[in-house]
Amino acid sequence: MIIIEGLDGVGKTTLVDYLVSNGMKKYHFDYDEKNKDLFSKYMVVLNEDTSSIVFDRSFVSEMVYGPILRNNCKLTLEQYTQLLQEYKKHEAIIVYLTSPKGVLLSRRANDLKDYNMIDKYYELLNARYEEIMDYSSVFIDILTLDSHKMGKEEIQNNTKKLFLK
Repeated sequence: MIIIEGLDGVGKTTLVDYLVSNGMKKYHFDYDEKNKDLFSKYMVVLNEDTSSIVFDRSFVSEMVYGPILRNNCKLTLEQYTQLLQEYKKHEAIIVYLTSPKGVLLSRRANDLKDYNMIDKYYELLNARYEEIMDYSSVFIDILTLDSHKMGKEEIQNNTKKLFLK
């Protein structure tokens, strides 16, 4: 199981689409303000064959975006930690994609909502991602890749190695 994380515009969906074309099953949970039980939603996935699942965002995003954009998080730190521990048991790894603000703004120039969000919150979101990745690395393996410095093929090849284990 591979969890792809990072700010909007870093290349998550491009990477996920590549992995899907190589046999993985995609999960993408959009933010649902009505869903109060995010913990259970992510635990249910573990009842499946997780060997070929790839997440285009996950519960990690809630820990980053929730506190900054909505001033609350649908997961407690204890729930988040338990999810990390349970996902680790299923050999999950997080691929954390990064990129500088200017690059993300240029990539999201045609999506005004994303562009404005990145422009306004990049520093806070980026710092929060770094904090969450640092915390998470105690519980689960994380591969950090800079999608600005690395080409698409290099990122795909590095990630595909995880899938082919």
